[in-house]
Amino acid sequence: MTEIFFMIRHTPFWAVPLIVICLEFGYVFWLRKKMRAFKICTGLVIFSFFCLTFYIYAGGPERAVRKVINIIRDFN
Repeated sequence: MTEIFFMIRHTPFWAVPLIVICLEFGYVFWLRKKMRAFKICTGLVIFSFFCLTFYIYAGGPERAVRKVINIIRDFN
């Protein structure tokens, strides 16, 4: 769980570059009609955008981790 909390705490440092890279490569794959690779890149962009939106909505690194801990605790 420590690795997951680390990823949540540092979401902007991996989500923003992943969005930029996948948008660029997705566009290239779309131009070359490689639809499977295009869909994978699009899925990664959507996932990264969702994670970044949650991070901002939660209120930053510590609150995002606390919110995830509370979500996990509510499911158990």
